[in-house]
Amino acid sequence: MSAPFPPDFQLLFEQSPGSFLVLAPDADFTIVAVSDAYLRVTMTTRERLLGRPLFEVFPDNPADPGATSTRNVRASLERVMALRAPDSMPVLKYDIRRPESEGSGFDERYWITLNSPVLSPEGEVRYLIHRTEDVTDFVRLSLQGGEARAPTAAPPGQSPHLEQDALRRGQAFLQATNQELREAVRARDESLALAARSRAEAERQRASLHAVFMQAPTAITILQGPRYVVELANPLVCRIWGRRPEQVLGKPLFEALPEIVNQGVEELLARVLTTGVPYVGKELPVRVARLEGGAVEDVYFNFVYEPRRDSQGHVEGIIVVASDVTELVRARQRTEALAAEEVRAAEERLRLAMAAMEMGTWDMNLTARTLVWDERMRALFGLPADAPIDYPTLHSCVHPEDRERVNRLACRAMAPGGPGVLAVEYRIASPEGRTLRWVSTQGQVHFDGSGRPTRFLGTGMDVTARKTMEAEAKARADFEQQLIGIVSHDLRNPLSAILLGTHALLGQEGLGERQMKSVVRIQSSAQRAVRLVKALLDFTQARLGGGLRVERRPLELAPLILQMVLEVEAAWPERTIEVHREGDTRGEWDGDRIAQVVTNLVTNALKYSPADSRVRVEARGVDGWVFLRVHNTGTPIPADKLPLLFQPLRRATTEVDKAGRSVGLGLYIVDHIARAHGGSVEVSSSEGEGTTFTVRLPRSAPPGGRPS
Repeated sequence: MSAPFPPDFQLLFEQSPGSFLVLAPDADFTIVAVSDAYLRVTMTTRERLLGRPLFEVFPDNPADPGATSTRNVRASLERVMALRAPDSMPVLKYDIRRPESEGSGFDERYWITLNSPVLSPEGEVRYLIHRTEDVTDFVRLSLQGGEARAPTAAPPGQSPHLEQDALRRGQAFLQATNQELREAVRARDESLALAARSRAEAERQRASLHAVFMQAPTAITILQGPRYVVELANPLVCRIWGRRPEQVLGKPLFEALPEIVNQGVEELLARVLTTGVPYVGKELPVRVARLEGGAVEDVYFNFVYEPRRDSQGHVEGIIVVASDVTELVRARQRTEALAAEEVRAAEERLRLAMAAMEMGTWDMNLTARTLVWDERMRALFGLPADAPIDYPTLHSCVHPEDRERVNRLACRAMAPGGPGVLAVEYRIASPEGRTLRWVSTQGQVHFDGSGRPTRFLGTGMDVTARKTMEAEAKARADFEQQLIGIVSHDLRNPLSAILLGTHALLGQEGLGERQMKSVVRIQSSAQRAVRLVKALLDFTQARLGGGLRVERRPLELAPLILQMVLEVEAAWPERTIEVHREGDTRGEWDGDRIAQVVTNLVTNALKYSPADSRVRVEARGVDGWVFLRVHNTGTPIPADKLPLLFQPLRRATTEVDKAGRSVGLGLYIVDHIARAHGGSVEVSSSEGEGTTFTVRLPRSAPPGGRPS
């Protein structure tokens, strides 16, 4: 039998026995299709209706001022569009215009109407179906009742009114039945509309959820049933699996991905499906072929297996959310490998450095109360390589005079809340006749989360040679300083006697010129010796006493500078010294010490400048400071000598040494006097600018007392 022709749906619609009108869901409800039955009942033609607005073709009856037919039908159609559900109207009076061939005007008509939507796959209203049924005759019959009939004779013995009563009762029953029918139809229509809306909403939500899954920035798959059939697989999970969607959808997981069998995935899925408890995995390694036809490789995933439940709460499947962290894991593995190599190299460098420094290590486990020493640490204490080591043994190896101090510092470092650091130098108890040895120990305590000490790690190093050198240097320095102090102090008495004698001789009359010159030379030499002794005493005080003592008093610096310059000029009558003052130069200083500074700097400038040059001395006050500057020209000080100028017994040239006029303490004392006042001294020297010494003095004592 041959296949039937495809049905002609337009022909079927137009010749269907129902009275239908198809409308567009626009503002005018434009007529787009009409059945033949509708044309007959409304006395119209298809050409007159198609493409025209509904209410333009079927207006209200102008002869009926209370007509609401168009308004009621429009309201019903708008409800259909808003609710996307059918809307049934009660019996509606809607008069129809007669054709001109029948005299025009309007016929009174009554209708039962049902308006229904035609929805697109997306749930939007595509068309409106306006279905009508003409019930005019029935309505008229109901309204007229018995009066519409001609009266007939009643049967013998029966009143004619009985027939009319029966007719009225039948009409009432028919109206009640019609009302119940309309209510049932309305309830059915509402139920159908609600179901349609629910289906549309469910479909919309399903489509929305599906779109979310497919566009999610993470891999998602839904597995159904005990065979884990792949119900959904978004693009990211397909990319991870190395499969196209058609290769996995609708297939059991382990058939679609046979390479993941026996890798522990089955057990995890079965546990979630059986217990309904989600499972969270982190960096799970799985061997999978991520490229079609490619080799199987190790891939790492972070994932969640979430049970999927039906409406009764039973687990029917599993939702898998996963992310590929392969590159992250491999990067971390590479970093850890590099870090391990760096640690190994660092440990090797540390071992070599410790070997070069002859340094030993120790490790004390404070929980297990054990102590481990390496070979070098044992050698430092003179212990055999196989000798047992514990803290009492260590304590017994320390010199008796140092044991209490070492134990106190170690206990302090290990105490909860303590510094956790040990740094101590101590002597090792050695047999009589052996050289005393010194060890320097550095340690670090490690604490647990509760602050309890758990490990004590450290190093030990033999510092005997350094300690010996320090002791020898200190003894030598003490001897030198004591010697200088004794010599300088003991020289003051005979020098004072010499100066007193020369002063008395110069006051006598009758000395010859030759004798006078000899006495003046003796006096000059004695004064130079006094200055030298005074410098030695200041040097000794600075070295032994921790700094020079100053007694502050109110002082005007400019007049003091002028006075000292005049005294220096008396010894250098052939030289010119300029003095300049700028600003307020008042402050609180030790006048005698500041006089030393001026004399030493001006004399130093005269010594190391050409005989025909000038020396400039400047006093300048700025805010809380007063500056003393002494400038001279001549050969600049070598750059490599500048850092040494303020050290004792150091000079920038040897010319004065040969003349026997200086021991190199002047600038050292100037520096100490400046620092004793809380100030400083600086020097600059160049070929073009000459040499300038600048002393910076605060007007008053610095906060906190005397500076260090």
